Amino acid sequence: MKSNFKFFIFTFVLTILLLTSFCFATDNNLDDDIMPIANDEEQVQKTDIRNADSYINDSYYKINNTINGNVFTSAEELDIDPSDNGGIIEGNLFASANTVNIKSEVTYSETEKDDIGNPAISIDKYCTISGNAFIVADKFVLESGSKIYGDLFVCANDVELLQGSIIYGNVFLVANNLTLNSEIGGSLYASANTFDMQYFGFISRDLHLSAKNATLDGYIYRDSFIEANNITLNNNFINQNDFNVSQANNLTFSGEVKGNATINAKTIYFKSNDDDTDLTCVIAGNLSYSSKQEIEIPDEIVLGQTTYSKYINNSTNSIFKNIVNFVISLITVLLVVYCLYLLISKLAPKYLNKIADISALALLKYFGIGLAFIILIPIVTVLLLISRIGTILGLLLLFIYIIFIIIAKPIFIISISACIKNKLQNKLSIYLYILAVTIVLSIIELIPYVGLLITLIINTIGFGIVTRHLIPSKE
Repeated sequence: MKSNFKFFIFTFVLTILLLTSFCFATDNNLDDDIMPIANDEEQVQKTDIRNADSYINDSYYKINNTINGNVFTSAEELDIDPSDNGGIIEGNLFASANTVNIKSEVTYSETEKDDIGNPAISIDKYCTISGNAFIVADKFVLESGSKIYGDLFVCANDVELLQGSIIYGNVFLVANNLTLNSEIGGSLYASANTFDMQYFGFISRDLHLSAKNATLDGYIYRDSFIEANNITLNNNFINQNDFNVSQANNLTFSGEVKGNATINAKTIYFKSNDDDTDLTCVIAGNLSYSSKQEIEIPDEIVLGQTTYSKYINNSTNSIFKNIVNFVISLITVLLVVYCLYLLISKLAPKYLNKIADISALALLKYFGIGLAFIILIPIVTVLLLISRIGTILGLLLLFIYIIFIIIAKPIFIISISACIKNKLQNKLSIYLYILAVTIVLSIIELIPYVGLLITLIINTIGFGIVTRHLIPSKE
């Protein structure tokens, strides 16, 4: 058992180092590493109505039936297809794939045109997801007419939300290229290299956007909060309420802001009739702008008051960067927790049963043990280091102490997740409980003052669990 434990600690430290390199490495040629997508029709799965959760692991998979439950899938290509009157998921979708397509069947009119002169479309069949959708993919496409009734969470290289598709909840997106031409019933929180909001794009609440290049030509019903290097507002853009740019290098303005506009950009250009004879360029409320130089703005553009101040670089304090940092931190914690769980389950499975036995009294006991060891180990380490005969032992104890500090929170998450799974006694994967517990704790930790206190308590309890159960005992 001792040798297993030592091997476990060594393996986990090595994995931490590998994960750190993986998480923070960057690749400027993402497309070079894309694997070819399998398209073997013989692998397509067809089943009747399924009244249970579905767990899918295949190179190519097509969902063209009704699933009255959640879907968990890992595939090179996932198609949700309404062709056989299916493509209906009455639960949540969790998908990790090279390509995820939520499809539809549409007819293009040969005579009628839409508002921008393209052939009008009529939607014949479409897919529906009644719950939330969690997508990790190289490319994600939500085709015309398809509907997601919950929230949408996407991390992908390319994202296309096509005309006529609807997400009734909020959308949280991290992407390289994002095309938005759909309707969003909630707010959009997005970080992208290139953001393209097209004519039929509609956001019922707020837009929170961080991008390198952003083009907007749609309708935002409430407020916009944008940070980008280059921002272009096209003629058909409408912001029903306030328009806010916290940071930009270049802003080209046209369209209509029906509320106030607050803009902080190095250069600002307002389009005129010289650019387009059929131009709309109006701010109905007040304009407060900061730029390197004050500019002359025609009275017909700003109907309210105009105030100018010198350009300020606010990028370091951007709320959007805080959101991105939160997502990166969350993903990193999840990777560490999943890795730790796999190592424990393989090398020391009996510990999982022990740490899953959690009660209110046990939490108090672990808190006391953790607090005691957090205080005592540094004292003992210092005494060993200053002695002539205990230097090596002191360094070893310090190393173990650092390792235990690192894994304290992941161990706490695993313990609580396993405890909840045992109490509920259902067939959901432990990984889903870990995901839920990690998200909840990460959000709680954002609360000022309270979050710091909760973090200290969690780490102390986790340290107590580590020292009580991971160190081999005579039991």
